[in-house]
Amino acid sequence: MRWNYRQIRKNSWDTAFHRGWRAWLSLVSVCFLFSFIGASNASQASFVDLADQLLGSGDQMLPGNIQYLKDYIASAPIVQDVPFITSDFALNLIDSLSKSATWVVRLSALNLAYFQRNPGEVIANMIAAALLTAFLHFFVQNVLIIGFNRYVMETCFQEKVSVLRIFAPFHRKHLGNLIWVMLRLHLALLLWLPTVIGVFYKAYQYSMVPYILAENPAATWKESKALSASMTKGRKWSMFCTWLSYFYIWILKAVPLAGLCAAVPLEAELGAELYFTLRGNPAIDRGLLVESAFAGPPVVRARGAAVPEYLLKDLNLEPPRRGAGRLPYRFTDIVFIFFAFCLVGWIWEVGLLLVQEGVLVNRGTMYGPWIPIYGVGGVLIILLLDRFKARKGRFFVMAVGLCALVEYLASFLLEFLFNLSYWDYTSMFLNVNGRICLAGLLAFGIGGLFGVYVAAPGIARLADRCPRKVRTAAAAALVAAFLLDLACCLLFGFNSGSGVGGAI
Repeated sequence: MRWNYRQIRKNSWDTAFHRGWRAWLSLVSVCFLFSFIGASNASQASFVDLADQLLGSGDQMLPGNIQYLKDYIASAPIVQDVPFITSDFALNLIDSLSKSATWVVRLSALNLAYFQRNPGEVIANMIAAALLTAFLHFFVQNVLIIGFNRYVMETCFQEKVSVLRIFAPFHRKHLGNLIWVMLRLHLALLLWLPTVIGVFYKAYQYSMVPYILAENPAATWKESKALSASMTKGRKWSMFCTWLSYFYIWILKAVPLAGLCAAVPLEAELGAELYFTLRGNPAIDRGLLVESAFAGPPVVRARGAAVPEYLLKDLNLEPPRRGAGRLPYRFTDIVFIFFAFCLVGWIWEVGLLLVQEGVLVNRGTMYGPWIPIYGVGGVLIILLLDRFKARKGRFFVMAVGLCALVEYLASFLLEFLFNLSYWDYTSMFLNVNGRICLAGLLAFGIGGLFGVYVAAPGIARLADRCPRKVRTAAAAALVAAFLLDLACCLLFGFNSGSGVGGAI
């Protein structure tokens, strides 16, 4: 097969810019989205970099804040008591985290009082942010590249391509395979990295793997690797020269607006054109791997070009399971369930203090007889976990985990945003920073069981007995009273006092 540099460049240029302004704008939008989240090799900005820039107002304080964390970690009990965690290791950890999760330090330091009260939690948040970033990179961003390639490949054959086509390869039965193959791909390139020259050779040899997976997400690592090697055999220098002939792409990418509107879409289309050119190699068509790795036999479609092109076998977006997991509750039922849980939580907190200390006070953060965290937790359990209630053991564990997340976030947000504290579990067994504890979570799990199996169905049945207008009016009245209470809290401050909690 003769390699036609000019035709490949022309095809990519035509696809990127000669299909109308709407098609071009759609392509630019998708390229920008994937560049923004760092899932595209043509990335001009990453989310972490942008977050650092947006929170850059604390730059002058950043070195001092990082030093504050170092001083804390150097004297922390875990460094003093655990033999294999040395002071040097802890300080190096802070240095590493301050580079990959600087935005956490800056965000935390927006409330300097919180930052100084909770240096350990700030460090834990930095570790969590670094782990989350790594997870997103290896398990999300790398797989999104496949969807991005699928979208770009489809633009080669269609005038209008829905942005949702980026999710076409992501069927439940293929997602694990996509993650695994992309991890193997990056691991293979990583192992070749010390050879310098070898890693460039392998990068070209395996460059078609994401495109093969975009055409057939069921292709295994062995199949896609072998097929990519066959496709690029004897063509690596031609591929390199083709990229090199687009030298103005690299110049345009240095200019943010021009790069985003021209260079990035053009580079994406060039990658797809290279794939279709290599896929048209007769030697590949005769190979046995075509049947197992490609989505189906190629269908030639001429577009007035000398290079043959192939229609992609359609990958339908996986439709949701109709009727699966649908809640038997109306919106008004959810409103009533929310306030029922709020009231039960308020009665529990007030009654507990009355029994323990003989004092009757409003224990809620607000002025009315409701504690929102109980309502939020109850509604989330209903909305997210009701479908799993057939297996009580699994449901209980999931309810405990969900309640842990809600309670921890509520405590953190109250302290970080308002410098308020309404509960402290530091004296309790198995607590996390005093925000959650094992005993409380087990109680919430039992409450979740009661809510899903008894309370929620009972509230729904009771509401069914009322006319629709009465239900709607009652729900509206409750919501209005709650919003009025919230407005009072924001204007005059949240409820506080002895036995209640308040400013730290």
